[in-house]
Amino acid sequence: MTLRITQYGESVLHQKGETVQSFDNELIQLSKDMLEAMHKVQGIGLAAQQVGKALRFCVMDVPDHPDYPMACILDGKPLSPSLIMPLSLANPDVSALPCNEYYYEEGCLSFPEIRGEVARPERILVCYQDLDGIQHELECDGLLARCIQHEADHLDGILFIERMEKEVYAEIKSEVNALKKATLDCLRKGKLPEVPIPQTEE
Repeated sequence: MTLRITQYGESVLHQKGETVQSFDNELIQLSKDMLEAMHKVQGIGLAAQQVGKALRFCVMDVPDHPDYPMACILDGKPLSPSLIMPLSLANPDVSALPCNEYYYEEGCLSFPEIRGEVARPERILVCYQDLDGIQHELECDGLLARCIQHEADHLDGILFIERMEKEVYAEIKSEVNALKKATLDCLRKGKLPEVPIPQTEE
């Protein structure tokens, strides 16, 4: 089933997710459907709020990049991040490891074509449950760490524009306001806003 990605202006994006309690076929199907919706619009991460569900659950498929290597340690074992992709995280709890913060331009599928720099810790530890409810600990850095932090924020109802410095947000404020207005106009007319599907690979 193709899921619709919610757009800025829809209230579910500011809702905190409920704890995942059932690790069953329904959750497995939700993961598959979310990954399908995410891949369709060439995203690398998607939270449950972005498909209209206030649930502490997210998926991601972060590609390797030769210029931006990522390291990860899963349950104490170093491995290539590509071996755990795509990744489904239920009830993730993220904490920063001793490291510096760095700025990186982020986007969000709920904010089509809107991007801005956000400062986040370079290296994190995330404790989460997989689709079987098994607990894991993942240490990672780079784009994977950033993606996890971005999606975990969604699960708390926090959006990336709220992490931006005032000067950065000021540069995109008009675009953000226009998106919110367009979303609310659609909802008032009884329509659901849709994410535009990219026509070409980046």
